[in-house]
Amino acid sequence: MHVHDAILVAVGLGMDAMSVSAAIGVKWHGPRQKFRLAWHMGLFQFFMPILGWSGGRRLAEAAQQYGSYVAAGLVFAIGAKMLYEALRSKPGALEQKAEHLVEARLHAIPKDPTRGWSLLALALGTSIDALVVGFSLGLRGEGGAIWWVSLMIGVVAGMMALSGVVLGRRIGQAVGKPAEVIGAAVLMGLAISFLFLK
Repeated sequence: MHVHDAILVAVGLGMDAMSVSAAIGVKWHGPRQKFRLAWHMGLFQFFMPILGWSGGRRLAEAAQQYGSYVAAGLVFAIGAKMLYEALRSKPGALEQKAEHLVEARLHAIPKDPTRGWSLLALALGTSIDALVVGFSLGLRGEGGAIWWVSLMIGVVAGMMALSGVVLGRRIGQAVGKPAEVIGAAVLMGLAISFLFLK
């Protein structure tokens, strides 16, 4: 695979990571959130082509057949959770902080989607296509290119995720509270697009 082809593939695969990160970044855009999103999006995008290349035909066929449904379900669930939280949260910053503390103690579930299972689900959901890319490289006999191509895909995805968070933050600052609802709606819309834009 030529370098320019690898860059195009990496940018194409990174678009989902950027879109999801922008939707998340509307509300969660601190240094830790930026790092977690960029690192995990990049890491999953790096490993999935290698997994697809080494996993063989059955793994890639399963990813092609069911991957879009898995990705859609994961991202839609997180978007719906964000929408629910955005609609029920109290307007005042102090009230919101108190509400978060009480709910965290009662349920021990972090609201930040860049932590725990939510983060893993987002990273997995946006990197399933990279699995098929790795398998296609194996079919074309480009196994020697898998490492540098995967590295490029991972780095580009991480950078695009980071830029997505920055973009989301600016949208959030410009629009205000409704941006949280918009971000959740974007995630849910992106999830639905996984089913129809294959």
